[in-house]
Amino acid sequence: MLVSLLQFLDRALRLLNVAALGVAAAFIGFLAVVGAADVIGTAFFGAPVPSALELSEAGLVVIVFMALSFAQQRRAHITVDIFSAKFTGIARFLSVALALLAAMAFFGFLAVRGGVAAWESVVIDERSEGLARIPLYPGKFALATGCLLAALESLRQFVHLLLGRVETEPADKESVV
Repeated sequence: MLVSLLQFLDRALRLLNVAALGVAAAFIGFLAVVGAADVIGTAFFGAPVPSALELSEAGLVVIVFMALSFAQQRRAHITVDIFSAKFTGIARFLSVALALLAAMAFFGFLAVRGGVAAWESVVIDERSEGLARIPLYPGKFALATGCLLAALESLRQFVHLLLGRVETEPADKESVV
């Protein structure tokens, strides 16, 4: 029973990570279209896209933070392993465990603070100062959501580590789901 529940949660979180990555990818496409339209509109028609800069700023937040959990899933974050690469046995286990605990704390803190900032942004109806006054709370919710997913992914990896089911090396050839 517990094993099937853990397998379900494991699969669900991996699917959420892929969905978040899909959102980030969609925003990359959106920003490419906005940027191209802005350049073409300015160069040929003298009419830039209104608030293209503000759209780009908000879109970049979505791209970076929604891709965090998938990067954590793939262990694709930059690591400095001058010493830890030489670790074996319990030292390796403790090194990975400490890194995952630090990731959970860091991403969890950002998720909580980002969620508070997003809620405050909704309450005050915070908007950009551009020509088209774009609401800022969607980007802040994306930040909080991405960090929450990254914290949950770190927790998932930590549980797998404790159960002895996880590799301590980055998963370079791991499947997407």
